[in-house]
Amino acid sequence: MPELIINPNEAIRPNFASEDYTAARNALIGGNIDEAAAVALLENAWNANNVAEREIWARQRRAEGEAEREREQQEREARERREEARMQDEENARSEERKKYKTKYTEIIMLPPPDAPPEILPTYATTRLQKGQYVEMWYFTNEGLDYGLRSASSADENALVQSVDKEGTAIWTAAAASKGAKAALDDRDLTWDQLSIAIPRFLDAIQAAGWPEQRLEIMTNLFTRLQAHPFRASRDPLDRMALLRYLSEQRRLWHQAVEAGTGAWNIGILNENLVRMAADSVRKERNDREDAERARICKCSAIPVE
Repeated sequence: MPELIINPNEAIRPNFASEDYTAARNALIGGNIDEAAAVALLENAWNANNVAEREIWARQRRAEGEAEREREQQEREARERREEARMQDEENARSEERKKYKTKYTEIIMLPPPDAPPEILPTYATTRLQKGQYVEMWYFTNEGLDYGLRSASSADENALVQSVDKEGTAIWTAAAASKGAKAALDDRDLTWDQLSIAIPRFLDAIQAAGWPEQRLEIMTNLFTRLQAHPFRASRDPLDRMALLRYLSEQRRLWHQAVEAGTGAWNIGILNENLVRMAADSVRKERNDREDAERARICKCSAIPVE
């Protein structure tokens, strides 16, 4: 049905008794229908048609109203999507800036200056822990933290160096994250006092780095059992050194096995055979040094004095 353009509610019924409708009346006059009856018929027909058109008009208006509301809803949703996209773009830009300039956006704790300087792990150590890689325990000693504090205040966070990953692909990494400290000591060269200080910091650091719970438990067991080993309380310093050598060798081998994907072992279980081998190695090195020193002394004594 064609759409109505004129509002039928505002239509005025024509005067069907006027001269303009003579032909219409004459078409109806005849039989029992006189001119007055013809006028009544025309009025009734117009009234019925007007009622029908009013219903059509009402439906049109409702349809138009629904279409308008739908259009407004679509426009509103489009505006909201554009606003959300704009806000997301702004948040992404802020997030990228926060990532790029971490120091600028580090949250400030509104407290007075601490009595002691903060404990800052070197970037090199935290980066390797984030990757699950081996890090010398020295970085968690007081000396290591001192190095971390100095390197944090002097390193250029934008400096990059090129390295090659295990697939042979060249990658760029932050210089502070790729280069260890020259002063870093191997685990075997630490004192037990240094190691005792480093252990809780190391365990906290691997937990913060998101190491799996199983690995955290393994490392906890390793250090707990080393400290409870009879060699730890031995009066012979070589026994205590043997435990440090065992720790150094086993941690390195364990990480190598993990990275190689060949299947690592539970390093938290001490292998007494390997502990004894480490002790034998320490004693052999001590004996070799003493023999070399005696030989040097004898050689010096044999040189005639002029």
